[in-house]
Parts: sequence; C-alpha cells; structure tokens
Amino acid sequence: MATTFQPGQLLGRPDLSIFLADPKGQPYDPYSVTFALYYVDPGPPETEVLVGSPTREPAHPARGEYYAAILIPTGAQPGTYRIRWTLKQTAASPEQHVVQEFAVVTTPIILVSMSPLEAQAVMELRMLLRDHCVAGEEVVEVDADGVRVLVRLDDLYDVVTSP
Repeated sequence: MATTFQPGQLLGRPDLSIFLADPKGQPYDPYSVTFALYYVDPGPPETEVLVGSPTREPAHPARGEYYAAILIPTGAQPGTYRIRWTLKQTAASPEQHVVQEFAVVTTPIILVSMSPLEAQAVMELRMLLRDHCVAGEEVVEVDADGVRVLVRLDDLYDVVTSP
C-alpha cells in the first residue's frame, strides 16, 4: 500500500480519485457514484468498520472524474482504511464496486514558529476548509480583514500544507 495520509490532512483531487472511461477511452458519467470509508480493524478476524455515511457524494470536477474531498480527522486511528466506490451505469443496472486501500499514519509533529495572528489565521482557514468545503467546491469566499476574496481551494491547500 503506497497511499498514505496524515490526521488533519485535507484530501483533494489527486488523492482518492477514480476516472471513468468507455471502451473507446472517452470519459463518461454514470447514473450515480457514491463512496463509503472503512477503517480496517486488523482483528483477528479482520473487520471493516464504516466511518461516517455509507453513501457519500464525491467531488466531480470533470466528466468521468470523481474524488473524495474529505478531511482526515485529527483523531483518526492510524492504520489501514478502504474507500469503496459504488457506481451504477443506469438507474436499473446493478451496482459495481471499486475498492482502494490507503493508510493513515502519524508522524512526529514539526513545530513551526508562527505569530499568534498567523496561528489564528491558519486555524480559521482549516476550520473553513473542514466545515464548509466538503461538497466539492473549488472556489471559496474568504473574509480578509473585512474584504471578501474568492480563493481557489488548490491555492489554500498549498498555503496551509507548505512548511
């Protein structure tokens, strides 16, 4: 398993994603796409424990592209997790499932020197992203000293995660 994330990490477009294409290689959108997250309890016996809703809606930035726009909770149990994608080609077709495995790992916390104002801004931004940006939005409105600014989530993610 090569895909690993850390508690508190905001997952985006390149992380847990699927790309759907027809036999000719053309992207397409099926009737429905949902996903569910599971913690894999190593047991014995190994058991999957549902984390949250069994029918989460993915972000859908382009035809045939879907991804899980989620925040790994800061209190997430380290270990193996699975995302189960459920697809239906048409309303009457049977469900198809795709499973991806990933790990949540803890690493030593590296303290970064920030002023109290910077720390507050980072915390408020993290809460904004966690609480208001889980439905696949790509642009959010941020209040910067009373001025409303539209900011791309990719840019915010880069700022928050850069050392």
